[in-house]
This record gives sequence, C-alpha cells and structure tokens, in this order.
Amino acid sequence: MFDIYARSFLEATRFSSNTRPDPRTQRHLDAQSAKRERHLRLWQRGPYWI
Repeated sequence: MFDIYARSFLEATRFSSNTRPDPRTQRHLDAQSAKRERHLRLWQRGPYWI
C-alpha cells in the first residue's frame, strides 16, 4: 500500500512547473500509471471463492 503512495508522490513531483512534459507524454505516463495500478489491484485481490 505504501508503494502506491510513494509511486504517486514521485510521479507528482517528478516535474517542476517549468519542465512539464508535453500532453502526449503526460497521457502516456498517466496510462502507464493506471495500468500498473490495475495490475496491482488484480494481483492483490482475494480469490474468487472468498
């Protein structure tokens, strides 16, 4: 759980206001982050019979 918070904090503070990536790169970074979150949630959920 802490890993999720640490990763989102690092992603939020990776760029200063002057070095923001272009919108295409930002969309890619957001998609990668969402994909990791989705995979992590699937991995951490309980088995279907519980």
